[in-house]
Amino acid sequence: MNWGEELWDQYGQLEKHTEKGIEFLDKYCHFVKERQRIETEYASALKRLIKNYQPKKKETEDVTFSTVTSFKSILTELQGVANQHDLVAEGLMTRVTKEVQTAIQEFKQERKKLLQDARAKEAAKDRSIKKMDQTRDSYRQAYNSFIAAKQQYEKVESDLNQSRAQLHKSKSNMTQKDQQREDAKNEYILQLAQTNKDQQDHYYNQLPGVFNKLQEMDERRIMKISEYYKEYAQCHRNVLPIIGKCLDCITQHAENVSQNEDSKKVTIKYKSGLVPPEDFQMMDLDEPPKEEPETKPDTVSGNSVSSANSSGGTISGKTKKARRGLKIFSKDEDGLGRGSIRRLKIPHTPSFRRKPEPSEDFSHLQPAQQKRELQKKIDELQEKVSSEIKSKDAVLKMRDVYSQNPSLGDAASLEPQLMEIGARLDSLRLELQKYQKFMGYTAYSHKETNSLPSNSNYMATAEGKPFTPQGTPQGTPQGTPQGTPQATPHSTPIADRAGGMKAGSTHSLEKGGEAGFEDQRSGSNQSSPSRELPRNEDTTDHALSPGESLTSPVSSRQESFYEDLEDEFEDHPQVKAKFPFHSEDENSLSMEIGDVLDVMEEDTGDGWTRVRKGHDEGFVPTSYLDYES
Repeated sequence: MNWGEELWDQYGQLEKHTEKGIEFLDKYCHFVKERQRIETEYASALKRLIKNYQPKKKETEDVTFSTVTSFKSILTELQGVANQHDLVAEGLMTRVTKEVQTAIQEFKQERKKLLQDARAKEAAKDRSIKKMDQTRDSYRQAYNSFIAAKQQYEKVESDLNQSRAQLHKSKSNMTQKDQQREDAKNEYILQLAQTNKDQQDHYYNQLPGVFNKLQEMDERRIMKISEYYKEYAQCHRNVLPIIGKCLDCITQHAENVSQNEDSKKVTIKYKSGLVPPEDFQMMDLDEPPKEEPETKPDTVSGNSVSSANSSGGTISGKTKKARRGLKIFSKDEDGLGRGSIRRLKIPHTPSFRRKPEPSEDFSHLQPAQQKRELQKKIDELQEKVSSEIKSKDAVLKMRDVYSQNPSLGDAASLEPQLMEIGARLDSLRLELQKYQKFMGYTAYSHKETNSLPSNSNYMATAEGKPFTPQGTPQGTPQGTPQGTPQATPHSTPIADRAGGMKAGSTHSLEKGGEAGFEDQRSGSNQSSPSRELPRNEDTTDHALSPGESLTSPVSSRQESFYEDLEDEFEDHPQVKAKFPFHSEDENSLSMEIGDVLDVMEEDTGDGWTRVRKGHDEGFVPTSYLDYES
């Protein structure tokens, strides 16, 4: 069915119908725009929600629990969902809204042109009909005039009183009117035929053609709307796989939540390394009071802890000033340990109690937490040192290439860069050594403490578990002389170091106890490692190691003495100083540019080399030495 044949007389209805069709298309365009706005606002709301619920830095800077990690991952996936909704809005705008707007303009112009054409054809038909009406009226008027003239002639002819001339005049008038009637009739007949032809052509050819074009336009509009519906759905369907993948990832992150791991992290984060307080002793008023030695109360993170400290494992028993903040073990005024541990008292601390000020060595934290933070700092510094070493190796390789092929560049131009890298390495290594000393690494003390056996582990001690070496009675380290104070279940390596139970660096102990520990407590930078220089000295300040007898310091000093004698006659490689180096550390050696030095000990990987200049020995930075000269 086509509109031209079936609706030839419904021009007005077709005009209204096509107008409503275009209005519906415009309404659909507004609908898509509104959906686009909703998608954009929804994506923005999701992004705002994600931003508002991002875990704060202070919440995740210490320990990241699996719930927090999974939630952060869920927020990341939700960000992907929000981005997909942005893509939906963008697709609706580019693939639907713009296309609909373009189609609306095209349909409006086409409809306007077709309707104008239809009106023009209708006007032509009306003009033809009007012309036919005019010729018909002219024919009727001419016919009436002829009839009147004929009647006048007949009247004159029947009247005998009329003259012959009057009769001839009436006859001539009748003949003239008759001719006019014939002419008007012929013209009317011709115009009638033309009008009928025009009308037939209008209703059978011209107007149906316009109506068929309107029908084609309307059907094309309907097809376009169908395509826009499909494209509308496709814009959403395109993002569903990605949204589904995001939801699958959210499910996977939910499965990654582990209650056991979170509980373990809580333990690691809040574990103090202390032990519960001992049982309260019964106070028997019937018994006479016993005199108790005076004690000095110390505090650890709000807990009042009192203990007796050993003399630090030295024969002389010099006093050492403990680092503030970790005073788990205390000593008498004269530095002599009493060998007893004070009872742990946990007071009711008010919630508004001021927190201890953070310190560089994290001594404001409890032992286990201090160890964790120190290890984290050490790992960070070691990573930086490794990065700088890689940079230095790269520059050295480039310098070798320039030396072999000067056309590529000047090898001397890389020296400032090498010096800068060397300076950074020295600074990082010094800081690393400082934190390693805080940690109590044996690599920088070279002497085991009396408080723990050499093969004891940190966690067993921090948890307060008694360590029993094989073949040794519990509580008595191997080789420890009778009467020497021993480690208690409360002691930790960090606490021992803070209370004077760990020997720290040897030169600090030999300098006189308090000064050495005060220097260690302040975390002052050392310009050289604490590797022991061979020295011949008395045994008064020698720290006892586990399993070492009272006579062992003498034998070790004798061996060191003979080793020094052998070094005097040994042929050592020589190096030249490339840069000046000055340090007040007793283990380091100052040098100037061009000094020729004997290498007494190669670099062990810490960036320092032990050299000799004349009768003086000490450590200098390896990067400051020229081995090629």
